[in-house]
Amino acid sequence: MSNAEDPLKPEDPYPRVKALRDTMRAEGVPDSVPIVMAGGVWFLREWDNWIDNPELGSIAFQFGTRPLLTEESPIPQAWKDHLRTLEPGDVLLHRFSPTGFYSSAVKNPFLRKLEDRSERQIPYSKVQAGEHTVQLDVGVRGKNFWVAPRDLERARGWVAAGYTDGLRTPDDTIVFVAPGERAEIQQDQKDCMGCLSHCGFSSWKDHDDYTTGRLADPRSFCIQKTLQDIAHGGPIDENLMFAGHAAYRFKQDPFYSNNFTPSVKQLVDRILTGD
Repeated sequence: MSNAEDPLKPEDPYPRVKALRDTMRAEGVPDSVPIVMAGGVWFLREWDNWIDNPELGSIAFQFGTRPLLTEESPIPQAWKDHLRTLEPGDVLLHRFSPTGFYSSAVKNPFLRKLEDRSERQIPYSKVQAGEHTVQLDVGVRGKNFWVAPRDLERARGWVAAGYTDGLRTPDDTIVFVAPGERAEIQQDQKDCMGCLSHCGFSSWKDHDDYTTGRLADPRSFCIQKTLQDIAHGGPIDENLMFAGHAAYRFKQDPFYSNNFTPSVKQLVDRILTGD
């Protein structure tokens, strides 16, 4: 899906892929060039009407989640074990990634902290305008932040609860965080290693003047830090843990019963049967 689409309004993929193939044909692209169906693929038998279908031409299927739970998979054992416990809805499609794209990850305290942080957010103006009629008197220095009266009361409530520090975002909002959280965000931004060509979290880019020109976004996170940590055995509750939305099927699929972990070959052989 593109960033312009609403994830809460999913569409049937078949007509969309058919329209894509029609466009490719109109531009002279041969049917031998496959369209890759990526996301939500578990059993090939569930996509039987896509295979050898003259309307769609060549179709390939990407398996991103099932290979996580294989003998050769390098992810930590705690990650593998947790995948077996997931229920429907335990994977969140979110926009916290510094890449700016939608990303799927297991709901855990790490993601919940990001969700809570964005909930503690109010819009502001640098001048009195519209509904921004009162000055923000908590969380920020100076008197140049104008907010709506109801948002001022919300901000005061967050400060009373210990979220005393306000951080500006590139969308003209202020998020309220605890002092320790602010220190961690700022340290992570200082430690930026430049792993992305454009990073929403650090305002760094890898060319021209080396800056995105936008304010670093405190609602995001350092993706390099968390992926390095979880990949090397860091706590699964304190890091981003990738998984597709069909990961709950590990618990339902009899192939994985009795804690069976297949080799990659065993998994591919199984997939080719339709299961």
